[in-house]
Amino acid sequence: MEVLIAIFATSAIIFIALMVYLLRSRFSGDRAPKVPRKVRSKENAGATPLAATTTKPGRQRIISASDYAESERAASLAAMPYATQIVMPMADPEPVLPPAIAAAQLQAIVFRQVFPPHGAPDATSYYGGVPTAQVPFEWPRDPASGQALHFVLQVDCAAIPQEARLGLFPATGTLHFFLDLQWGAGNAFRVIWSPAGSGNWRDIDPPGDIGLAYGDEAAHAWPWALEAEHGTPLLPRWPFDPIAVTLPPAEPEDDDDSPFNAPRWSDVLSEAQGAPVPLNAFTVKDVSGEDGTMRLPFASFPQDWLAVQICAARLVRAAEREARHPRQSLFPELEGEAKVLHLNMIVTEARAWFDHALKNPAFGPVGEPERDAFWTWFAGHEPLTRLLAPRAIEAAVETTLHASPELARDLPADIVARIASRHALAVQTESGIHANSPDRMLAPFSDVQGDQQERASSNLLLLELSGNEAIGHHFGEGVYQFWITPDDLAARRFENVVLTTTAY
Repeated sequence: MEVLIAIFATSAIIFIALMVYLLRSRFSGDRAPKVPRKVRSKENAGATPLAATTTKPGRQRIISASDYAESERAASLAAMPYATQIVMPMADPEPVLPPAIAAAQLQAIVFRQVFPPHGAPDATSYYGGVPTAQVPFEWPRDPASGQALHFVLQVDCAAIPQEARLGLFPATGTLHFFLDLQWGAGNAFRVIWSPAGSGNWRDIDPPGDIGLAYGDEAAHAWPWALEAEHGTPLLPRWPFDPIAVTLPPAEPEDDDDSPFNAPRWSDVLSEAQGAPVPLNAFTVKDVSGEDGTMRLPFASFPQDWLAVQICAARLVRAAEREARHPRQSLFPELEGEAKVLHLNMIVTEARAWFDHALKNPAFGPVGEPERDAFWTWFAGHEPLTRLLAPRAIEAAVETTLHASPELARDLPADIVARIASRHALAVQTESGIHANSPDRMLAPFSDVQGDQQERASSNLLLLELSGNEAIGHHFGEGVYQFWITPDDLAARRFENVVLTTTAY
């Protein structure tokens, strides 16, 4: 029995020792490394074999959990029948734009307004007014209603720098843009190219049945209007020079793989402007005397009867609004019904001046006696008139500038300069250079609602227009975008232009 116990104990000791040895051998780095077999192929002849990257002897190899997971997944896929193996989806390739559209992402033709506008009486590129074209010229109409469209702008094609034409835009002729500007009437439009020729070119008068721009809402669009009938079918004429600018590629966001550029306009528009125009708008200080009473902004104000009409119209609106929602700070000496009666009296007097101005030529000069009488009456209704005077003066000067070159030359230069920032591509403010997204051609588009990328991948932005009160573009918070394919542009098929409208 003792002999059996000894044999069993000896066997157990030998077994334990053997297991320890085997385990130590498995997990130690002392085993002789396997010699890698050389891998040869026709494609990789002479290349370093992949097996040459095997772990060096004597060094422990550290494998992460992700390595284990990847190796197990590869092994399971290899073990599957071919027909049932899972194919992992490939990442979508970055979209590639056609050459002309890609080139347009790095440039823009912007419109630098001539200021003051009477400095360019023979301009061939301009907003508003009437088109200059070769006769005969057929004024475009809405094909559905037959209503004459409104002229918005024209561009002299020869003024576009050659390198900005993308090899597609016409080098000569004039491009005219028309829109239906009767709000609520739809989005009828026309783009007309008038080829250059030796024929008779002249200003084209609109047809007699053309409607008012902005239709029934004209009273809210024009500073001189109280009723829609006081509006106009023609937009203000403001000449401009087409300027080509080079755009740096926009830095894409981390989650944005769009090929379309979204430029930051401040730097490039400052260069296109030549120098940023200082912001120096009219304020209440311009009508406040040292003794606390209101004073004339300049000696000849109001310079014409339309200026009287603008001031009277603004006072009517302000007094009516105040009567509906009285403020304690205005006419604090009056309360309740007494304040409402006083405001209604102001409305009556302002309408009387408005009607008197309507009976006179809009840009006829105001005689000194009537000018003094008007200002005495207007200043007598402060503080209401003191608050509205800066915007009224701004509108009155601006209207004279674009509509009456003769009177505009008589305006004081420092007063004219106060309007300049409203017509500049880049404005210098206390906080830095400010630039709105400009009207532009053959350029990146504003993807307002994120719904135009598909169209933009096959169409060029022929023109984008934004709202701009200073030039009478009361388009609201949105853009008009005119699109054309590169082939249609090259073939001058402007009848194929597509218009999209998008609001913020």
